[in-house]
Amino acid sequence: MKSILIFSGGLDSTTLLYKLQHEGHEVFPMTFLYGQKHCKESESAKEICQNLTLSHKVIDLSPLQTVLDSALTNPNISIPAVPSSAQFYETLKTTVVPNRNAIFLSIGAGYAQSIGAKNIFFAAHYSDRGMYPDCREEFISAFENMTKLSLGDDDASVSSPFATIKKSEVVKIGHSLNVPFELTWSCYEGKHRHCGRCSACRERKTAFKEANVTDPTEYSE
Repeated sequence: MKSILIFSGGLDSTTLLYKLQHEGHEVFPMTFLYGQKHCKESESAKEICQNLTLSHKVIDLSPLQTVLDSALTNPNISIPAVPSSAQFYETLKTTVVPNRNAIFLSIGAGYAQSIGAKNIFFAAHYSDRGMYPDCREEFISAFENMTKLSLGDDDASVSSPFATIKKSEVVKIGHSLNVPFELTWSCYEGKHRHCGRCSACRERKTAFKEANVTDPTEYSE
């Protein structure tokens, strides 16, 4: 089964990569550079794919930085720290990258048809649902229907197997598959260590704690 995976090098997409391989998929990971403030996640993606000897595509969409306004792309918007869980979701608003998954999946669908793959996967999970519209089941279903029409292929599939489960459940799955969590990157800051205070770090910490799995991540705080 040839399958395209939108692959960031983060915890969720790496777990999905290992899950798909475990299920017998021939995975073709795609990583996108869309003008992020740092390259730590894409560096993790490259290392993980090299370790697994996978055919890994890195697509440079850096000019999108000028049209996709977000704390992740705009140098004039600071990455928000998350001092408490009560303020968690408010701080997430600035990290939304408009229509990001739709853009990535569209390119993934073109790649899929080019190499004869029927499946396009990405690693949105239920914990993302509240803030990120393009991580919701409704979006996934609608995008799959659009992809079938755009490719003229009723067998084309777009899915996120984690869309109905929390990030802590993703951690449990990754742990069972011996995912090298220490190689994955989540932090929005992109420094030597995970900062430990941005929303991505807070979410990562919480997921490991709820999953009762040892977190191998080095945090600055």
